[in-house]
Amino acid sequence: MFGYILANMEQLSPEDRYRYQSYYCGLCRALGNRRNPLCRMTLSYDITFLALFLSAVYDAPESLHSQKCRVHPLKKQEYLKSEILDYAANMNIYLAYYNMLDDWNDDKNLLSLGEARLFEKECKKVEQNFPRQCRVIREKLDELSRIEKANVLIPDIPANCFGDLMGELFVPFEDSLDERLRAFGKALGKYIYILDACMDLKKDLKKQSYNPLVICQKKEFDDILHMLMSDVVSSYQALNFQKDRAIIENILFSGVLIKYELYKKRGVKKK
Repeated sequence: MFGYILANMEQLSPEDRYRYQSYYCGLCRALGNRRNPLCRMTLSYDITFLALFLSAVYDAPESLHSQKCRVHPLKKQEYLKSEILDYAANMNIYLAYYNMLDDWNDDKNLLSLGEARLFEKECKKVEQNFPRQCRVIREKLDELSRIEKANVLIPDIPANCFGDLMGELFVPFEDSLDERLRAFGKALGKYIYILDACMDLKKDLKKQSYNPLVICQKKEFDDILHMLMSDVVSSYQALNFQKDRAIIENILFSGVLIKYELYKKRGVKKK
């Protein structure tokens, strides 16, 4: 269900593209600073958005640095450092760990099980530092697994469950913003869950895997997604901040649809 929260790089200005990249590199650095060098393998654009969004909402202090790395050995890359990026790196590792376990449980993929075991120590550290978020992540993933096993075909039920998980990720601190941030994260999580279900429907039917949209018509998908996006927009507007809005709105209103638009185009070509 992750892998959709991307920037539409073609529509970003050079300055915003550069800044977005500095967040991505900053998250990579934050992951690389941990004792387990494999943590960098979990790097994702989804969690880059989490760091960017929370940094904007809190107008968090950040510092810009420049350094070469293994990926860019010839030219120094600028990257950001901040408390928010460190928080995002912790969430990145924890989610990646449970994604590996999910792959093992679904497909009995031994490689995924082996990878998960390599991250167990790191995950215990994350649990010690962020018990609230980790507890909700575990509870909601367990609940989602039960929903899928019961083959619940009411899309709101699993979408709300995943939304609750996402909502907790967007609350790094318990303060005056936590309710609005949780509402935004939940709305975005519901949207991403249903978007993923729309794109996976054909594959899931073929594999006889769980998908809550099997009773829906494909012609309804756009309307469902528009309705869910309206909730994302409302909760986003309630936060009322200015920092990095161009990048954030590029991701929310264009980037998250990149894969879906390509999916629809492939369908048209086949017809």
